[in-house]
Amino acid sequence: MAGPGFAPDSETAFSPVVALAPPGPNRAARAVELLNRQLDFQRAIWFHPALDAPLEALVDQLPPRESTLIRASALYSDPSIPWQVPSARVHQISVSGAPRGSEYLYKLSRKYVPPESAEHMAGEFSLAPATATSDGAASVIGTLSGEMMSDTFPASAGVDLAAQALRQLHGDLKPPWDTKPGKFNHHDRAALARLHRDMPALAAKLDHYFIFYNVVDEFDSPDGPIVLLNLDVQVRRGALKKYPDLRDFYRQLAPIVTVQSDITDRAGHYWMRTRFAHGHLHVTLMDRDGMLTPFDDRDLPAGTSVELEKIAHGTYRTASSAVMSHLGMTFGLGNLAFKTDYRRDGDRLLAVSTMDTVPELIAPPGIHKVIDLLAGEFLRVMAHGDGGFRSIFSSGPVQSGLYAYSVNVMGEFEYSPTLEFLARIGDEMADKHNEQVRLEEREFGEELFDAFESDYNHARPSIIALDRGQAHPQ
Repeated sequence: MAGPGFAPDSETAFSPVVALAPPGPNRAARAVELLNRQLDFQRAIWFHPALDAPLEALVDQLPPRESTLIRASALYSDPSIPWQVPSARVHQISVSGAPRGSEYLYKLSRKYVPPESAEHMAGEFSLAPATATSDGAASVIGTLSGEMMSDTFPASAGVDLAAQALRQLHGDLKPPWDTKPGKFNHHDRAALARLHRDMPALAAKLDHYFIFYNVVDEFDSPDGPIVLLNLDVQVRRGALKKYPDLRDFYRQLAPIVTVQSDITDRAGHYWMRTRFAHGHLHVTLMDRDGMLTPFDDRDLPAGTSVELEKIAHGTYRTASSAVMSHLGMTFGLGNLAFKTDYRRDGDRLLAVSTMDTVPELIAPPGIHKVIDLLAGEFLRVMAHGDGGFRSIFSSGPVQSGLYAYSVNVMGEFEYSPTLEFLARIGDEMADKHNEQVRLEEREFGEELFDAFESDYNHARPSIIALDRGQAHPQ
């Protein structure tokens, strides 16, 4: 039997779906109907995006997304781009989006028009000079904004679902307990067996593509069992042969790239850690009594557990790094850090993230000074210019049955001719290959999505059965 706060064996991995619907009669049936519509929408927008002819022509003119910010100042002064000019100093591109059959169609718009219908979106990319020169803009304020309407549920319902899913997160909660993290044993086998029971189609796909070196570690404590999700997975050799471009891209990068991201609180305790290194993906978080729990660098509990759905406000910090090691040299970017203020009031959710330090350039000692001359000022301006690089995410009801999602990302970007020149070289080398890799990424993602949806469709009767006298997840 699961310990207090954890889901009983009678529930399945899909039971948390009930949290997507507001409390009331037939809650499980209503949640299933909402998720059915949301999955159809997600399939179209994730895996079948389409561009109308004017927008496709514009995209062909713009640099790949990876170098857009580096070249923002040059883009502002580029007369070949069909900028809208809503004011004397602002250059803007507006886009709208809506479902079209099985696709999600994006169109170039004459001006920004906020969406009013479910599953419709509007977005804009605008540049305005921070300081003017005779040649244009030495530094620009860039803004990327988007709004989308949904008739299913707000982002707060997703938080509620995640809170309920935490109560499903465990192996068997039985001794012998783990004494140190990372050992594959009966706890891991029990967790994988539960995944195969509840999601057989998805589990089969995961078994085909990935090796699981570890899943969970379970420890005893005076306050009850502690579950450490301590995932360690690696792509199986040869598993991606049906996606040759994605396979080659992964083979080239996996041995030389390390990416890490840590979410911490004000005390410096971890709430989540992710790391990709040497082809292994590691994800770590702690669950005690079905609640998210902070932990220290020894993977020991380090504070009070929290129920995600009950957090009304808080602050956390996300610090990321990405490095590439090749031919005995290491290059990259470290301490890409943001402070996020989180607020929730019922169905309304707001998260404001601000870059709180200048990112660190990583390079060999003899080259670091040169790299800093090329890119250091760009990073310093991005971190501190115009209030610092920041993003705002919000979600909430706008009228009966309709919810708005909005995101706004803004920052100041310094003109750097050397960085622009290097970006142009990189664009030429990577453009075609990147497009094919992204296509196969979508195909691979849809294969996993199909398996998940198949499992969900089989589970729908058991979810709806929760309305017939069984208690819903709290």
